[in-house]
Amino acid sequence: MRRVTLNYIVDIIFGILLLGQGITGALLWFLAPGGYRYRGGLGDEQAGSFLLARQEWKDVHQWLALALAIMFIVHIAIHWQWLVSMTKSYFRQR
Repeated sequence: MRRVTLNYIVDIIFGILLLGQGITGALLWFLAPGGYRYRGGLGDEQAGSFLLARQEWKDVHQWLALALAIMFIVHIAIHWQWLVSMTKSYFRQR
């Protein structure tokens, strides 16, 4: 696989995961707020839910965070040589 294609695939996956993380974070923040005062209209087990219960949204949010961390490590590994050469050139200029 060409390096450019690999970079493209990694960046697309990274972007999709980041978008999912943002959406689940917004859902947790605005549509399924926690706290002892909040009572949803769908019963105790579904309090504060939108398609899924709050805990299920938290689980999705946490799994997306783990996938993002893994993709970050892959991204750094792919660009390691570039990072090293840029760091060296930066310190040579000084």
